[in-house]
Amino acid sequence: MTTVPLSHQTDSWPFIKAPLSESDFRLLFTQHPIPMWLYDPVSLKFLLLNNAVYDFYGYTAEQMAGMTMFDIRPECEYERMRAAIDADIDFGKPQLWRHLKASGETVEVVTYGRHTVFDGKPAVLVIIQDQTEIAQARHEINQTRSLLDSLIKNLPVGVFIKDMQDDGRYILFNQAAEAITGKNALEVIGKTDSQIFDEDYTQRFVSEDRDVMENDTTLTIENDIPLPDNCRHVRVVKRAIPAQIGGNSRYLIGLMEDITEKQALQTHLTHAALHDALTNLPNRVYFSQHTSKLFSTSQPQQGHALLFLDVDHFKHINDSIGHAAGDELLSQVARRLRTYLRPEDFIARLGGDEFAIIHSFDMNNPDYRQEISLFAEEITELFQQPYLLEDNSEYIGCTIGVVLAPHDGQDIDTLLRNADLALYAAKADLRGTYRFYEKSMRDAVEKRHRTAMELHKALQNDEFVLFYQPIFSLTTDQITGCEALLRWQHPTRGLITPDDFIPIAEDTGIIAAIGAWALQQACQDATRWPEKIRVSVNLSPVQFNSRNMLDIVKSALATSGLQANRLELEITETVLLSNTAYNTELLFELRKLGVRIAMDDFGTGYSSLNYLRTFPFDKIKIDRSFVSDIDSDKRNLAILQAVVSLGSAFNITTTAEGVETQEQLTRLKSEHFGEVQGFFTGKPMPQPEVCDFIASHDY
Repeated sequence: MTTVPLSHQTDSWPFIKAPLSESDFRLLFTQHPIPMWLYDPVSLKFLLLNNAVYDFYGYTAEQMAGMTMFDIRPECEYERMRAAIDADIDFGKPQLWRHLKASGETVEVVTYGRHTVFDGKPAVLVIIQDQTEIAQARHEINQTRSLLDSLIKNLPVGVFIKDMQDDGRYILFNQAAEAITGKNALEVIGKTDSQIFDEDYTQRFVSEDRDVMENDTTLTIENDIPLPDNCRHVRVVKRAIPAQIGGNSRYLIGLMEDITEKQALQTHLTHAALHDALTNLPNRVYFSQHTSKLFSTSQPQQGHALLFLDVDHFKHINDSIGHAAGDELLSQVARRLRTYLRPEDFIARLGGDEFAIIHSFDMNNPDYRQEISLFAEEITELFQQPYLLEDNSEYIGCTIGVVLAPHDGQDIDTLLRNADLALYAAKADLRGTYRFYEKSMRDAVEKRHRTAMELHKALQNDEFVLFYQPIFSLTTDQITGCEALLRWQHPTRGLITPDDFIPIAEDTGIIAAIGAWALQQACQDATRWPEKIRVSVNLSPVQFNSRNMLDIVKSALATSGLQANRLELEITETVLLSNTAYNTELLFELRKLGVRIAMDDFGTGYSSLNYLRTFPFDKIKIDRSFVSDIDSDKRNLAILQAVVSLGSAFNITTTAEGVETQEQLTRLKSEHFGEVQGFFTGKPMPQPEVCDFIASHDY
C-alpha cells in the first residue's frame, strides 16, 4: 500500500493529517467536492482525477485519460506553463491560470500545486479553485466603481467630499463643482478651505461644517459666489456620510447647484404672477396681499383711503379706435398716475379699466377727509389733459369711489365692495367726479339683494296679483279697455307697487317669468269682461327682447281663449333702442296675430317720431307728466295738441294717462284726445272690483 508522505503535506490541505491506505485515499480523493488531480511532472499526463474535475470541466474520464496538462490550457498559456514547470515555481503558492472546458469556454482558476508520491513515483497534486464568479464579481465591482466615478464626474450637480478628520481637506471635487465655483479640482483636492477661499468664506464654511458634523443634520444654504465676470447664486446641501461600522462620521459630502438662472426665472414668474402684463402695475393678487399686510401692520392712528378708479369712455375708445389704442390708453393712464402719486402711495390695476390706489392718512388730523377729497380731485384733474392715441388727441375722464379704512371696513374684500358701491353712486350722479362710501349705499344694495331673492319665492308662492285701471273713450264715455297693473302681495310688507320691484326683476332676469305669468293671467281675466273691452299689458324691454316672446303671447291667447284683437301690448321706446331689426320684426309678427300694439310714455324719449314712421302703432299713450300741468303750462298744452295732430295724421288712437281732475278731463276732451285713464275716471282695482265697475257702467 502506498501512502502520501507527510513531508509533502501542508495546512492548506487539511484533509491529510495521517498516513492513509491507498483505497482510503482514492475514496476520499474522488469524492471531494473541490476539483483535484494528480499528474506526472515528466509526461504531464493525468494520473488521477476526482469526480469534481469531470463536473467542472465537462470532459469524460475516457477523454481525460489521454490528455496532458497542456490540453486543458489555451495555447497562449503553453509557454508560461513550461516555464513554471522548468523553474519549479508552480508550487507552494496559488497561481492564476486560464483553463479550457470541454465546451471551449475559457475560465479563470487558481491552482495550488504540491509535490507528492503516487504509486511510488513522483507526482504533483493540484487543487483547482474556480475564479469565474470571483472574477465576474470583481469585474462588476470595477464596472460599478467606474460607473459611479463617471456619474459623479458628469453629474450636473456639483459634488465635493471633505475628510473632517484631516482639517476638512477636500478629497473629491467633480466637474460641475469646478464650473460652479470657478475652481479647478487640481487646485482644490488635498487642500482645506483656508487654502482656497478668503477669510470670510472660510469662517462661514468651517462653521457650517462643524454644525453638520456635530449635530448630524442636513444643512441647506444659499451663497453668492463671485466669479471674474459675474456673480453666481449657489444652493449648497451638506450632510455627514454615515460611518460604515459604527463610530463617528469622518466624511462630509456637499451638493452644489447653480440656481442663478432658476432664481432669475422664479423672480420673473413671481413678478409676472403679481403684476399686470400691460401696465406693469401690481395686479389684483398683489393688491390683496399688499393691503392685507398693510392693514395688519398699521399703527392705530394710521388710516388708509382706497380709491377705486374707473376710466370713463374707455369702451368708446376701444370701439371707435380699436383695442390696441385702448391698451395704449391704459398704459398712458398708468404712467400718468404713477408719476403723480407719492412714493408711499400704492397703485394697482385690478382689471379692465379699473385701478385702485391706497393713500395713507393720519386719522388724528381733523381735516383728513378734506385732504382725501383734494387728493381725489387732483386725480380727476390728471385726466383733463388729452391722451395721444394714433397721432390724435383723445379726451377721457375718470370716476372714483372712495372708502376709508378702517372706518368703512377692515378687510380688503369689504373695502372693495364698498368702494364699488361708491363708484356706482358717483357714476349715477355725474361721471368725472368722486363719491365717498356711505352706509346707506350698502343698505340699499342689501335691500335690493333681499328683494331679488324674495321675488323668486314670490313667483313660486303665487304672491303676484293684477290690478286693472279702466280706460275711457272721450267720444262715447264708455270703457274701451283696462290696463293690467302688476302688484306684489308681500307676506310682511303688504302690497308693493311695480316701481319698487320691477327694476330689480329686470336686472335679475326674473322679469321674463313674471311677465309671462302676468300676460297669461290678464288674458284669462279679460275673458270674463264684455267682448268690447280690451286688456292692456305692459311688456318690459327685457321681457320683449326674449327670443320666445312670440310663443309666450300665442300660448297666453290659446290657453285663455281670448281673441287676439282684445289684447293690447304696451311697450316703451326703450324696447326699440337696441336690436331694432329683431324688435321691429317681432312687432309685425305680433300684429299678424291680430294683437294691438301701443307705445307707452310717448314724449319722454328722443326718438319717438321716428318709431311712428317705422311701425304703425295702434295707440300712443302720453305720459302723465304732460297732463298734470296742462292748465298752467302752455308748453305741455302745445305738446298735447301736437300729439293729437300726430294721432289724427297717422290714424292712431291717443290716450292720456294720469287724469286726476275734472278740469284735466274737460281740457283733454276739448283737445279731441281719444282716450283717458287716471284716478279721476277709475283707480286701479283687483279683478272682482273691476268686474263690478264694468257692470256699473251698463255693460
